[in-house]
Amino acid sequence: MFLSGRVAIVTGASKEIGAAMAEALALEGAAVVVHYASDPDQAEQVVKRIKNAGGQAITAGADCSRVAENQNLVKAAVDAFGRLDIFVGNAGITKFGRFLDYNEDSFNTVVGLNFKGSYFGAQAAARQMVGQRKANPDDPYGGRIVFSSSVAGVTGVIGLSAYGSTKAAINFMTEVLAIELGPHGITVNSLGIGSTVNSRNLRDDPLYGEHWASVLPIRRALTPADSAAALMYLVSPGASAVTGATLMVDGGQYTQCRIPSAEEDRSRKN
Repeated sequence: MFLSGRVAIVTGASKEIGAAMAEALALEGAAVVVHYASDPDQAEQVVKRIKNAGGQAITAGADCSRVAENQNLVKAAVDAFGRLDIFVGNAGITKFGRFLDYNEDSFNTVVGLNFKGSYFGAQAAARQMVGQRKANPDDPYGGRIVFSSSVAGVTGVIGLSAYGSTKAAINFMTEVLAIELGPHGITVNSLGIGSTVNSRNLRDDPLYGEHWASVLPIRRALTPADSAAALMYLVSPGASAVTGATLMVDGGQYTQCRIPSAEEDRSRKN
């Protein structure tokens, strides 16, 4: 297990993509802080699955749009496991809306969690990692920061002007942080996640998987396991020279910029 002895935080880990990431990290030996915003019961179920598989995990609640709560999240990891090696900024929210109709409350919610939360979560994590590096400069692993970005951060999607802007900002932040944190042994990368079958998407469109399968080059929609597998590469020892990158996990969506008509309909309804 290549992450034995390492400690990870995954924000937004109580379900779906975040849960898959937390469980994948634990299977490789990492002790995991399973963050949740509003559903402790779901987070506890993730921890239960990790422990049943022989891993270590705890839950921690936090509003990631608040700087102090990001700092407390890192403290929870250190208090429980003694260190922090991996920070996965996965927590985020999507609020569809046409630009001419978008309101301030929706904008502040999306920007506050997706961008501000990712920024200050990474800052709190990096401060801990830098301190560890100073105490043990010979540790070959250093630290890993990975953000969940989106295909909407690299191509325009109708109805996602605010959401897409936050993901584009994360991609740019990834590049700058890679430069600033590289000398401390910390790599910083993002995952450009594509159209994934999850409860929210299925609630809006029960045929979501089929609709996206019809337009994606791989002829299927993405699953949470796809994002988890890409994450595991970025935190592996073999990716120690990969930093400042946005790794697209989108089934080829970005290469052709096609969306199913049902998705366009959804953006008009929300």
